[in-house]
Amino acid sequence: IVEIDDVVSKIQDIFLKGVRFNLVYKAFDFDDKARTFHEKCDKIETSLVLVETNKDIRFGGFTTKSWRGNNVKKVDNYSFVFSLDNNKIFEVIPNQPAIGCYPNYGPVFFGCQMRIYDEFFTKGGTTCHKGLNFKTTKDYELNNGEKNFIVKDIEVYSLENMDVD
Repeated sequence: IVEIDDVVSKIQDIFLKGVRFNLVYKAFDFDDKARTFHEKCDKIETSLVLVETNKDIRFGGFTTKSWRGNNVKKVDNYSFVFSLDNNKIFEVIPNQPAIGCYPNYGPVFFGCQMRIYDEFFTKGGTTCHKGLNFKTTKDYELNNGEKNFIVKDIEVYSLENMDVD
């Protein structure tokens, strides 16, 4: 069973060190505007995104690239998406775009594996077909087989390397 500890462990394996997680954006505490997401998150070089839907489905993604950019796709061979409810982590397909940086969207993990619309508390988001840019095996696997969802909350954490003795 994949738990959040497994996601943290995978991130620590990437960095080969301990990692400190700092909450920089919680939609419920701010708002659901793409503009606010980018104001809070564009400066982050490495981030963990956690999404909870109004049906209490939990999934997310990890990237070592910033969210800064104007309609830019970014390759990140360390990126992955995960489903806490389906107990799975999905690697990015090497050398494929992992994230999309779009000023009118919140976080986008490419191949539309996870695409969060502006005003996402009402407009929601989508998850996408299997195997586009991440190694998913079923359509809409992050969202338990459903394409569309309404966001209950999104949290974005910046990650900071820590020396471990």
